[in-house]
Order: sequence, then structure tokens, then C-alpha cells
Amino acid sequence: MPNLTQLRAFEATARNLSVSKAAADLNVTHAAVSQQLRALEDWLGFAVLRRAGRSILLTEAGQRYYAAVREAFDLVEDETVRLRRADENRPLHVATTSAFASRWLVPRLPRFQQRAPTIQLRLNPTRELIDYEREDVDLGIRHGAGKWPGLEAEALVGGRLVPLCSPDYLKRSPKLETPQDLANHYLLHDSEYAEWEQWLAGAGAPEVDVRRGLIFALTTLGYQAAVDGQGVILGLASLVHDDIAAGRLVIPFQPPPEKRQSAYHIVRRARVPLRAAAETFRQWLIEEAEAEAAERG
Repeated sequence: MPNLTQLRAFEATARNLSVSKAAADLNVTHAAVSQQLRALEDWLGFAVLRRAGRSILLTEAGQRYYAAVREAFDLVEDETVRLRRADENRPLHVATTSAFASRWLVPRLPRFQQRAPTIQLRLNPTRELIDYEREDVDLGIRHGAGKWPGLEAEALVGGRLVPLCSPDYLKRSPKLETPQDLANHYLLHDSEYAEWEQWLAGAGAPEVDVRRGLIFALTTLGYQAAVDGQGVILGLASLVHDDIAAGRLVIPFQPPPEKRQSAYHIVRRARVPLRAAAETFRQWLIEEAEAEAAERG
């Protein structure tokens, strides 16, 4: 097979009967097209173009060759269009955490379905790190600092970590007005003790023993336990904005300023364009987060 770049130069020149127009089509210089044409004719061993005055014409062999090349290009183009359309119609694959899905995303999905009723959504709630290439994930929503190899990230929902509990739990439990008061309360943990330990150290209460209470493999179960009045969980107030607005959760006291800021980020494969459905979903996520931030003031 001849070089594809040479075939593209020949196809564009034969279609336009002009090297200049071919160069414009291919976004290269006139000299670059001429060089590719000469290389193609050298490789073929016969001429495909000839000059007639200031015009360019196809030789007899060139006419036959152009018909074959054009047919091949048409086949590739048609199949590309079919495959892209099939790809556009496949479900939109979004990976996220169970906590973000249950406390923030799922309650808002009816609004997305109203906006884009033809887009099928496939949610994959997991705390495991996913290989976005292998799993064919369109978009992800991850919690962290926003730096993951091979991924581009933009902040979506963030803020400070705060203690959260139900109003009923607050009424029937010992006073809870300072970080030190947490020593008398049942703490709910997300898979390990480290997050509470780091937060209490930063809040000036490192003496509080955090090794009590339930440990949940899924953060969403911890939030539900807090809603059900089983203890105090450490979480993002912005993540459970709806629960706070509805009175299911409260912040028992305003903690001191925290240096460490946490955020959920929209992530995507670096340098890979989003298909239309994914871009629609991304824009909707950003609008929802901005509307919520404006509501909180």
C-alpha cells in the first residue's frame, strides 16, 4: 500500500484539479502537496497527473486510480459515520462514589432527564479507582485534591468537612457544642479512623478517642446512619445540602477554619474530546452545582 498521506494529497488534487485547492483542503502548503504527489508517482512507477497549460488533468491511469481511491475513501467515511452514530447512541457511562450518587446526584437526575430525555445514563457507583480506558468511562466524579495521572479534573462540589447528625440525635444526646464534646458521642466512620483523627487534630481536639462507633465500607451507609440518628459523621455540608435543607441532618456547631479543603471533581481522560452526550451531562452538573452554591449564598 502507498503512504496514506500521499493518497490524501492525490485524492484532494484529483478532486479539485488544483494543487493550491488541495493544499487548502488539507491545511498544508502547496509545496508539501507537490512533494507528496511526486513521491506517490515514484512509488507507483507511472504518472497520475499531467499539466495542460496552467491546468492539471488526470492521466488515463490517474482517472482509474482516482476512482478506486475515492471509492475506498467513501467506504471509510461511511463506516466512520455509522460507528460514530452507534457510539453516540450507547449509554453514557458515569463512574462516581456511592455517597455522591445517593446524596447529591440521584435526587437531581429527574431534572437531567427532562433536559435530555434521549440520553441513557449508566451510573457506576464505586470507591475503587477505575481504568477509564479499559472500562470505557465517559465521565467520572471523584473526591480528592483534583490531581490524578492521565485525567483532567474540574472542581464541582467542595467545601469544609463538618460534623453532621440528625436533629433527633442532637436532642437526646449529651451536649455537642465544641470538638472536645465529641468525646461523649458515637462517631460514624468511612472505612477507617484516619479522617476523624486528622480533622480532630486540626480542630484542636486530638485527645478525643475516635476508635468507637461503626465503620462503613460504603460512605452512603454512614450518611444514612447519621440520618437515622445513630451517631455523628464527618462530611461535606455541600454534599448533603438537600438533607440539611429538609431537616434530616444538622451541623451541631460551626467548627474552626480548616486548612484542608475537600472537593468532588468531574474527571475525564486527558486530551480525549467528550462525545455530545457527555458534554451535555457535564454542563448540567456544573449548572446544578452553581445553582446550589448560589442558593447557599
